[in-house]
Amino acid sequence: MKKIGILGGGVWGSALAKVLSSSKVCIFARNKKIVDSINDYKINPNLKFSTFNKNVSSSSNIKDLEDSDFLFIALPAQNIRDVIVNYKIKNKDQQIIIASKGIEMETNLFLSDVIKKILKTDKVSVISGPSFSDEVAQNLPTAVTLACSTKEIFDKISLLFVSKNFRLYFSDDIIGCQLGGAIKNIYAIASGISIGLNLGENARSSLITRSFVEIIRIGKFFNINQKTLFGLSCLGDLILTCGSIKSRNTKFGNLIASQQNTSIKDHLETLSTTEGYYSVKAFKFIATKKKIDMPIMDAVYNILYKKSSIPNEIKNLLERPSGDEIF
Repeated sequence: MKKIGILGGGVWGSALAKVLSSSKVCIFARNKKIVDSINDYKINPNLKFSTFNKNVSSSSNIKDLEDSDFLFIALPAQNIRDVIVNYKIKNKDQQIIIASKGIEMETNLFLSDVIKKILKTDKVSVISGPSFSDEVAQNLPTAVTLACSTKEIFDKISLLFVSKNFRLYFSDDIIGCQLGGAIKNIYAIASGISIGLNLGENARSSLITRSFVEIIRIGKFFNINQKTLFGLSCLGDLILTCGSIKSRNTKFGNLIASQQNTSIKDHLETLSTTEGYYSVKAFKFIATKKKIDMPIMDAVYNILYKKSSIPNEIKNLLERPSGDEIF
């Protein structure tokens, strides 16, 4: 039986553990209550409607995962570096699969580059797509992209997912797969603002479409295969995240629009992880440096970091000159 380690005791890491539980799975979590709950009662108290089988255990000692055959990383993007600096690969054949979404704010690096640099390995793949944790844990139909350096590695990893309800599609575009998962959170915040202000479904549909145009623009800078952007890891995830208040980033946007008398900091503390807040700073730096036109992203950045008023940013967007609909 294959041994799988999962870095991250949150709802996403636990949902993955449920899907992968035909193998031996150990979840690393720093919260002792979560570790004890998984080991003693086979549940994560934060993940509803889901119990684990006997193959799933948990540990607060990261060394217990070091000899795994596969390591899934399901940590908040900004926490990954602090955790993996304490991790040593003992199994030379260990495959690392990034299940986190985001870009490192301090370095503007994609997570695959962070992990390769720290752990000195090239055995890194990425899994990403429209996948709410609670639905994955309930074995509801889900399809995602698994980006690997070769089809052989894809086949090896995909064998771990025995449920036919969790479908994997192959890509060799590892950076492109990460771009969609990281940048869509920014536009989910914009979508949440639209919901919070009751701007209507017409406005939100237009917003999502024009957000996708901006993603294509910055995708060219990273030399990403445009087909990747039209797939599950980008367009699919963008539709899900911007279209549902279940998304933490959409919920965050809704809060800052509907409760404008509350500070951004207080709203951040209300929600567990809002990756878009951090990602927008990194992508704003790149877009400014490379002169990439991304007005919706600029508006989100101005609201979050420059204390610009939401009505003013909406006015600026609506007063932009009309032009050709160019993708």
